[in-house]
Amino acid sequence: MRITEAPIHASLAVTDLARAREWYADKLGWEPSVEAPGTLVYEVLGGSAFTLFETPNAGTAKNTVMAWNVQDAAARVAELRARGVVFEDYDFGEYKTVDGLMTDPNGNVTAWFKDPDGNILTVVSGPDDPRPESLGAMIAASDLGRARAWYADKLGFQPMFELPGIVLGYSSGDSTFTVYQTEFAGTAKNTVGVWRLTGLVDEVARLREQGVVFDDIDFGDGDVTVGGILSDADGPVNAWFTDSEGNSLAIAEDRR
Repeated sequence: MRITEAPIHASLAVTDLARAREWYADKLGWEPSVEAPGTLVYEVLGGSAFTLFETPNAGTAKNTVMAWNVQDAAARVAELRARGVVFEDYDFGEYKTVDGLMTDPNGNVTAWFKDPDGNILTVVSGPDDPRPESLGAMIAASDLGRARAWYADKLGFQPMFELPGIVLGYSSGDSTFTVYQTEFAGTAKNTVGVWRLTGLVDEVARLREQGVVFDDIDFGDGDVTVGGILSDADGPVNAWFTDSEGNSLAIAEDRR
């Protein structure tokens, strides 16, 4: 399977997995579908996925890391506030939030909140967005033109929509992700997005031919990548690479 055919999910760093699990259950009503050492996998909203994983690098990302696309952001914000979620107020100059909500001239409504580890999540709705509720990874870029070229040349992605100099929207498998311009690009010291696919070894080889450089990482306790790939007793598991904007991304063998 090629990376462009695979679903991508956001990867959120936390310092205390038990605390994070409780917060996501109490505040958002989500429970993990898979539990592994140091990692929780969530499959919610009809198939959207994300992971929480323990790392000392939690809290380094200063950019939005995951988008929650809804039909009515104002209504969803009211529901979440009733559960104790605190929404942020931002002033972007021409646009700013009012009581936690920002509305642009096209009628898109956006709100932001943080989890206990400082991960910034956004709730967003658009008047012309026909999608059911879903989650999407948010990937920060300091140079959107450079990022657009890198994702096309190295990974084979072409944007399904683009606001020049602001945002690129991509489809990947049955999921979506967004690359957007921000001064906070490169702040995250953790993995920010993971593609789940089959045939990891073959895809790593193909991507290398496209110029993708895979990282060699020593996680300690004998867990170390070999030729850029981390394996366990059942075979290849993960491989990591860094995009043009300094974001750490991964592909994972989907054994389901």
